[in-house]
Amino acid sequence: MSTTVLISADMEGATGVATPDDVTPGSPYFARARECWVADLNAVVASLLAHGADEVVVTDAHGNASNLEQSLIDPRAGLIRGRPRRFGMLEGIDSGVDGVVFLGYHGAPGSGGVLSHAFMAAGIHAIHVNGEAAGEGTINAHLAAAFGVPVVLVTGDDAACAEASRYAPDAERVQTKEAVGRFTARLRPVEPVRRDMAAAAEQAMKRLSAGPPGTPDAGRELSAEIEFSSENCALVATAIPGVRSVGTRTVSFAAADVPAWYRCLGAIWTLARSAREARYG
Repeated sequence: MSTTVLISADMEGATGVATPDDVTPGSPYFARARECWVADLNAVVASLLAHGADEVVVTDAHGNASNLEQSLIDPRAGLIRGRPRRFGMLEGIDSGVDGVVFLGYHGAPGSGGVLSHAFMAAGIHAIHVNGEAAGEGTINAHLAAAFGVPVVLVTGDDAACAEASRYAPDAERVQTKEAVGRFTARLRPVEPVRRDMAAAAEQAMKRLSAGPPGTPDAGRELSAEIEFSSENCALVATAIPGVRSVGTRTVSFAAADVPAWYRCLGAIWTLARSAREARYG
């Protein structure tokens, strides 16, 4: 029986990344930061394949989802690039994968982490899922669980690893940096970090091969409360059926169908992003 691992590759938590310019295409620092990101990715891909994975698929999960080029990544890995998508940062999660890696992840809004945010283009100030503060990792982990796919490895800064300890306590974790401020990081030396990533990927594959296939986590309702930075974003989001206003800048949405819940959140982000273009001042 073959084993397929999906890697959701975000950029803010990558080795060597600390500032907004590092993760913004077109900035003079982006190309160098992307080299660090790709080196992290390739270290994990190589280790997964060396220790039991038959197939690795990478989802470009940063920004416009068109940052990774196939010529840069390990040629044995597949790549999902571009948008729109059904499942955003986890596109491909419904295709029968056995485990998922969250690579280069960052902390939730207000976590104090490096480049901490959630779906930044939508102008989100805070998210709570079932009453608890959440970031992109938590939301993506709920979707993975709905398909019975365990999160087996998370890499990122200290805030990302702290969040992962709550949504995937059994997953391997590799800290790439420590937050000094939101745009300032104490970076770990790159070679030890990548050795840690390779070792963690090996351990993740051992655990994945030893355990039974995941069971879809279904039948529980998930609620999300999203506080935006502007009233415009909250107002347009209520155009979606089931999304209700709970404050001038806050909306909520709940559903027992987790993939539908996740896709509704994606629609909320999309509408909110368009509303930000009409900002005053």
